[in-house]
Amino acid sequence: MSSPEDGFDEAYAGTPPWDIGRPQSAVRSLFETQSFEGPILDIGCGTGENALFLASQGYSVLGIDASPRAIEKAREKAQTSNAAGRVRFRIQNALSLDELDEEFGVVLDCGLFHVFDDENRQTYVASLGNVVTPNGHVVVLCFSDREPGEWGPRRISEAELRTAFIDGWAVETIEPARFEVNADQEGVDPSNDESVEAWLAIVRRANE
Repeated sequence: MSSPEDGFDEAYAGTPPWDIGRPQSAVRSLFETQSFEGPILDIGCGTGENALFLASQGYSVLGIDASPRAIEKAREKAQTSNAAGRVRFRIQNALSLDELDEEFGVVLDCGLFHVFDDENRQTYVASLGNVVTPNGHVVVLCFSDREPGEWGPRRISEAELRTAFIDGWAVETIEPARFEVNADQEGVDPSNDESVEAWLAIVRRANE
């Protein structure tokens, strides 16, 4: 199954704007202050910074991305990480997560949700339902409609987040956050402060 995420491999021939060389501060802060039941699936993991951080926190982590270049770089980083034994990386389309044949207490979506159009978003949320355990969580960090201008990905409203997870899910929190970017990279508005307006949402899968 093809997906908009499949077109990002070329970006990893260099350094894309979202690849900041460290875990997102919003992700770090959340997982340092709240405890979740693992294991964790880091979906759209890129070159693995968030996944490696989560593994360093003691979680068992699988990072997936549709980009072979991103996964290759993530695996290289894992080889020199103290948390290498707790993290795996795999090339995988987010719209067919049933192929993983695994379940996770948490799915982290850092910068993927806003890639999908309305139709693919529905398919994506259904795909998430195949891998999240009952009462497990999805954590979403995505671009917010509070960010001005037209550069970058589609802006997401709070209402869109709630609507996407209306069936079989319970939205626990949606909070304003910041999504860090490389401000000197092509395609990024140079007037920003190396971070943009975002939403940080925590969604629980309803126990069926």
